[in-house]
Amino acid sequence: MADTAKTAKLTVAKHRSNLEALRDDVTERLARLEVAYDELATTGDDVGAGDDEGGSEGDGAAVERDRIRSLIAEEQLTLEAITAAEERSQTRGWQQCVVCDGPIGVERLDALPTADRCVTCKARQSW
Repeated sequence: MADTAKTAKLTVAKHRSNLEALRDDVTERLARLEVAYDELATTGDDVGAGDDEGGSEGDGAAVERDRIRSLIAEEQLTLEAITAAEERSQTRGWQQCVVCDGPIGVERLDALPTADRCVTCKARQSW
């Protein structure tokens, strides 16, 4: 019985470590994206620059800013999912699906630390 409890604690510790590593990676990517966004903020401010060619560098910069803004939003959602997973990891049911209460699976949680649904319930989730 003591071995089972020890294994469960190690699994929780490994899961929390995975979440921490994921948070570090996402935070680093988010910082790089924000720097890239800020660098593009002034591109294309020169009104009329490149207009003789039917467009300006600002057009491309606007598209790139939109792309980066979208990536920033995705990373922020990932941070929210990490926070939720960290909160779940403080409970006894951290390995249970939030939909059916069945097991999520250690392998799934190892691969996707923010997973809150088992494979079956995730497959049923409507987009």
